[in-house]
Amino acid sequence: MDAAWEYSQQLRQALTRFEKILESNFGKNLAWFVNSSALAGFALSLTAIAATYYTNSPFFYITLSAAIAFIGAFPLHFMLQHFLWEQNKRKRDSLVPDLLLQASAFPRGISFNKIINYFSENRFGLLGLEFEKAEAEIEKGSSVQKALENIALRCESPAVSRAMRLLKQGFESGADMSETLRESAEDLLETNSILRERNAALVVEKYTLLIAGGLIVPVILGLLVAMVSSMDFSAFELLEFGLSGEERANLLSSTILANQIYIIEYALLASVFVAQLEGNTKKALVYASILLPLSLLSFNAAKFLLFG
Repeated sequence: MDAAWEYSQQLRQALTRFEKILESNFGKNLAWFVNSSALAGFALSLTAIAATYYTNSPFFYITLSAAIAFIGAFPLHFMLQHFLWEQNKRKRDSLVPDLLLQASAFPRGISFNKIINYFSENRFGLLGLEFEKAEAEIEKGSSVQKALENIALRCESPAVSRAMRLLKQGFESGADMSETLRESAEDLLETNSILRERNAALVVEKYTLLIAGGLIVPVILGLLVAMVSSMDFSAFELLEFGLSGEERANLLSSTILANQIYIIEYALLASVFVAQLEGNTKKALVYASILLPLSLLSFNAAKFLLFG
């Protein structure tokens, strides 16, 4: 009983956090997520039905592919929302040094409400939107400290939390924080520079894996299959040398299936590896959802379109 209650609490917390992500991304709620996922699933299932029907697949496989496409839309949409959340988080983090440098330039004794208003009205992007929310909270009677704490809670970022903590400390003490704010901004800029250099070093490896998994490897395998399929082995059959026509057809069919399985495995491994390079394993599903159909499409395009 205790385990079930604990699980229900964890599920409730996860749903609350996800709803906060939806609110941050698009200002939407869980009902919107369910409806939009169902609509996307319906579109994907129709596409799957059309694709399997075109290939003369049995009714069972048509139904199964439609069901998988419909159900798969929900986790894909879930991962997309987390991906957008992470992207927005990085954008906010990149603006923190500018915000701290600007805060350090304000004259001593300026009203903190004016500082918050300045940040909400000037070009601080997604971070400025958070100050708009903080300004609205203060107008409704919330304290400045609480409004700054809420910004840190909404952003879930160490950099933003550090900035809000410094601003809160300056507000509570009334002391001149310009030097501390400037040093923190320079420290964050240096950290961001190191991260950019690391990402630049990994970008070649990252895109090599993605291009190879989505295009190069599938196209090469598709061309090889097409070349073998176009060869005439009838002379060998007349000489009773090698495999019969039926055996060659079965072997070719098995080879095509093995190639497709290999392509799927390569795409999945590349997706996981690239996500790990970026330090965000959740993005593996996002990469896989793009690489898998692209690699199979490239393989079949090279196999059928180039050689007929």
